[in-house]
Amino acid sequence: MSMEDVNSQFNNELQQQIDGILPKGHTYRLGNAGCVLQSAGIPDLPIELKALILNKKANAPRHSFRLEEIIDLPKAINNPLAVFSYGDPTKAVNIITEITHNEKNFLVGLSLNPMVQGKKIEINEIRNVFPKDTHEWMNWIKQGKGLYFNKEKVLNLLDQQQMTPAEVAFGLPAKQAQQGDSKSKLILSCDDIESIINIVNNFNNVK
Repeated sequence: MSMEDVNSQFNNELQQQIDGILPKGHTYRLGNAGCVLQSAGIPDLPIELKALILNKKANAPRHSFRLEEIIDLPKAINNPLAVFSYGDPTKAVNIITEITHNEKNFLVGLSLNPMVQGKKIEINEIRNVFPKDTHEWMNWIKQGKGLYFNKEKVLNLLDQQQMTPAEVAFGLPAKQAQQGDSKSKLILSCDDIESIINIVNNFNNVK
């Protein structure tokens, strides 16, 4: 199937889940990892997501979101803003997509060719999906976890943060940042942003 077909099928099945008519135990199939993902070390295997996992993540108290917000997820995964290692990069990665919720980009946590009962199951399985605070994944750049960057889009996002760092507060609600919430300690300084810009500029994506 082409990516257009895969994406269309995903959207149709997602609407069934929204309407409450998706068959019990359904697994979404989001196509194989494309060229960008493969350049980040993700194997050319089918990407799958259990509907049960999606429902659980959408209703998690800390990162809740509406299912309709992740329409076109297959396309978004294969055209990410960034890909980061999660521990061993041969086993798991975090993908930052362009899909947003309250100015936070959705993160997709991918388990690569996982082993079940001692056997590889020859898929890339989505274990996590939720909107991620921007300051947190920007910090991953400083920590050297980057495996791929869409440089133009990431640098554009960083430029926006430089222009209005106090108001944007890297994904923190404005009221929360103004009140000095404990999480606001994680807001990146202008020096941090400059450092991250330099890292992204000098990063070499594998071709």
